[in-house]
Amino acid sequence: MNDQEHYINDYYDVIIVGAGPAGLGVGILLQKLGIYYVILEKSSVAASFQKWPKETRFISPSFTGNFFKMPDLNAITPDTSPAFELLTEHPTGKEYANHLQSVAKYFQLAIDTHVEVQSIENKTDSFIVNTSQERYGCKMIIWAAGEYQYPKKKSFEGDDLCSHYSEVSSFSEVKGQETVVIGAYESGFDAAVHLVNKGKKVTLIDDSEYLDLVKSDSSYSLSPYTRDRVRDVIQDIDYHKKTRAEKVEVINDRYIITTDTGKKFSADDKPINCTGFSTSLKLVRPFFNFKKGYPLLTEYDESRKTSNLFLVGPQVKHGEALFCFIYKYRQRFAIVAEKIAERLNIPPREIEEVLSNYKNNNFYLDDLECCDDECVC
Repeated sequence: MNDQEHYINDYYDVIIVGAGPAGLGVGILLQKLGIYYVILEKSSVAASFQKWPKETRFISPSFTGNFFKMPDLNAITPDTSPAFELLTEHPTGKEYANHLQSVAKYFQLAIDTHVEVQSIENKTDSFIVNTSQERYGCKMIIWAAGEYQYPKKKSFEGDDLCSHYSEVSSFSEVKGQETVVIGAYESGFDAAVHLVNKGKKVTLIDDSEYLDLVKSDSSYSLSPYTRDRVRDVIQDIDYHKKTRAEKVEVINDRYIITTDTGKKFSADDKPINCTGFSTSLKLVRPFFNFKKGYPLLTEYDESRKTSNLFLVGPQVKHGEALFCFIYKYRQRFAIVAEKIAERLNIPPREIEEVLSNYKNNNFYLDDLECCDDECVC
């Protein structure tokens, strides 16, 4: 034991930060490989999903095709299925949180909850993780903290007068009869659809033209599930594309939204800010290099700047391939786990025994050139 270990609670092979689908999914693999790990979670397991608006549902559909080597798109292991457990195709946040909690319990994952990571120290051959509770030590870190709990702020002047999408517990609680939704990707259209269904008069401000943009990759284009719902209510939405909100202010008890086109919109209740989410990586930003807002990673999803610091989850990007959905980033769990196991000198035969099931069920994507083409029709 070296000197630094006298000052820490415990020393692990790997510390995983975050107990959402990414952290749990890669944690299951580490456990199967016999690696000494712990998952640190600042709140509770699947806390982000429990904070979703009551009406919001998964845009990626769940269906139990696991036994035909087509696992449920929202599953985090090849042998689990939210559709099978929850008996629904598009689960709510709370339903999916219940599923993840069941998975964590079934696999008896090592999770320390209500432990908030405050800073990380990079030593010569290890890390010290300072938290709200105590100090942890480890050889390697997997960052899996996600995005939803980090709403994007300061997108425009007066955004503090708005309710961010992540702060809406239920659209039935939105007051007034007129609502302006600022931002029109998935969360913006989702908010607009629910508000129209609640009988609200809705203005939707889109700084792009997402309703007209069609790509085969839903990382860059609205999902079919969203488009289906929008078609039913678009006639009731005052939709303004290529329009960016620049300022929100309150004048005579009304919310006034000024845009870059010179148009002004007003509402009798707080606008809803749907300009997206920031990233948990701000806490470990010094340990990564970035390009166009995304961390630069090796072929094993390891920081190019800091050895033994890995990333899993929606911030993973290679070229134009953005791994922002569960069915995408789960295909990288085994890549990360395999590299960690090799560095811990676990015999190749033991590694292959664990990973073979993942490889045979499309949970192992090592060809990073695979995701750049459009579908032919």
